Amino acid sequence: MQYRRGESNLPRFSSRVKNMKKLSLAMIGCVVLAGCTAPQQTTPPVMEKSALMPIVQTVVPEEPILKANETVTAYTLFDKAIRIGSVDARFSDFYVLFSPDGKLAHLYSDAGKKHETLQRRSLPKGGYVWNVEDDDTKNLRHKDGVWTIEKRMKLIASQSKSDVDASLGPWEEEYFEGVLPAASCPGIRYQLTVRHRSYSGDGAYHLAMTYLEAEKGKDVTFESIGKRLTQRGTTEDEDATVWQLVGDDGKPEANFLYDPMNQTLTMLTKDFKRIDSKLNYTLKPTSKKQ
Repeated sequence: MQYRRGESNLPRFSSRVKNMKKLSLAMIGCVVLAGCTAPQQTTPPVMEKSALMPIVQTVVPEEPILKANETVTAYTLFDKAIRIGSVDARFSDFYVLFSPDGKLAHLYSDAGKKHETLQRRSLPKGGYVWNVEDDDTKNLRHKDGVWTIEKRMKLIASQSKSDVDASLGPWEEEYFEGVLPAASCPGIRYQLTVRHRSYSGDGAYHLAMTYLEAEKGKDVTFESIGKRLTQRGTTEDEDATVWQLVGDDGKPEANFLYDPMNQTLTMLTKDFKRIDSKLNYTLKPTSKKQ
């Protein structure tokens, strides 16, 4: 296994604020360790279930995410949207939410900050495409069993085939939680949801962390979504199983040593090393998302 990252120290809360959006304190979730100081369709939306799990990928008209340019939360995308991965690692993945009648496809990127609304149109040879009329825009299609996005006849994003491969088993969700050390506050509450097929080491994650009493005594929460990859080996044990979380920006978000016996996750450094500390760096399984 190639180790690409250097060991990190606990960053300050202020540095996290510069790079991530502050969320409501009512939200729950988990992220990276840090410190703190302040198939082809016929009649959509009767369509394939989520690329990620069997849930309906639509929203109702009164939901605010149907408003133009509306920013949605990372968890909304993780929970409801179909994920379509960018073929270029330099760009973010896309997420699609359909209107109940299937006529509109709301396309999000950049962790929900960017929004485009595409309209459904019939193709001469059958099937549908979602795009913007008289505009050189993205074309969303369900082709060869997966969702794709093209622009100027060039593929720019495609749904992972493993997401629609039933031979990999049913979808599963796992939940982990724990309060880990922080540089200058009582701790950081991590809440991690991992969604994957039973026989696949890949999957998707939602990770958020709540800095306890981070800003004038109040908690502040950040969230992240992306891919869960399974790696083999650490610097200490070449047979160890490591879960690597890679954000939608393509950057590694966190590394965890997976203990299959106890089903726990212990945070590792960027170099896939154990953290030399007597403090708790382990997330424990929970029965469901809190």
